[in-house]
Amino acid sequence: MSIPYTSADFTTPRATGASWIEYPFIEDGDTATKIYHLICEVNKDDYASVALDTTMANASNADVLELPFTADAAAYHVGDFNHQVIDGALLRFDRQFTSIPADRNDVFTGTRAYSYPGIFATTDAGTERTATAYSHSGTSTQICTLTVTNTLSVGDLFYLEITTSTTVVTGYFVAITGTTGSVVKFKLLTLGGTFTSGTLTELVIQPRGQDAVETGSTSDFTYYLPGVTGGITNATDVTETAVFKAYNPATGLSVLTLGESTVPSFVEYAEMVSDGDYIVVASNVKRWRGNIIEREDIKVRAL
Repeated sequence: MSIPYTSADFTTPRATGASWIEYPFIEDGDTATKIYHLICEVNKDDYASVALDTTMANASNADVLELPFTADAAAYHVGDFNHQVIDGALLRFDRQFTSIPADRNDVFTGTRAYSYPGIFATTDAGTERTATAYSHSGTSTQICTLTVTNTLSVGDLFYLEITTSTTVVTGYFVAITGTTGSVVKFKLLTLGGTFTSGTLTELVIQPRGQDAVETGSTSDFTYYLPGVTGGITNATDVTETAVFKAYNPATGLSVLTLGESTVPSFVEYAEMVSDGDYIVVASNVKRWRGNIIEREDIKVRAL
């Protein structure tokens, strides 16, 4: 066992050969962000920390006899860690400096459950087709013959107006098995009278209820150092990004189902889906290292 002693040679921390550089985001393609690990030893009674945010511009700033790496004035002190007493006299610790990480966007961060908004049924911008006949098979299956081939699939909702000599029926109905060509089959109570006229509107967007779905998520990461990053004086200056919320502009209240007058409207949301847009569903602000703040904006693709 070594005999404890105090050496004047260790009154200032020495960065040993065990010092190393970490690249925390190299898997995301970021080879610029570095964490410098200065593995130091000093007389335990002479140990003193360095103020956070001090730069590694030179050995004096880092409070070591000699830097084990090239000086980096863009690396900031984020703390001393893993303190250990050696032989009762020396203190070993990990003095860390890091650059402010560059922004990282569209980083895959797994899956999460998200409740997508419902969509009201509407005929706006739908394709209206003229009905030329109406008949029924049995007691419930109805057949509407159109002037042109329809594009409906089984299970699609459509809007129908049928007028007979005795009855007018309007409403939304679901296409059922057997729908093909210029014939649409659906279920409805048998109408009386003879067919007079009718129209069938194929909807641009199929309605749905609010739906919770497990979906892949990505995140955008942004980093700030108060007093260094422009416009950021204090940690509280870093705020969360507003998350996606559908609402009624007349009341300002959130809505679960999109309509013609909501924000976004069902048409606007359909365009987001068509364009493959992502929506922010959560935003978190936390300390990354030292005084460096990380904001993570979590996104899912609009569906």
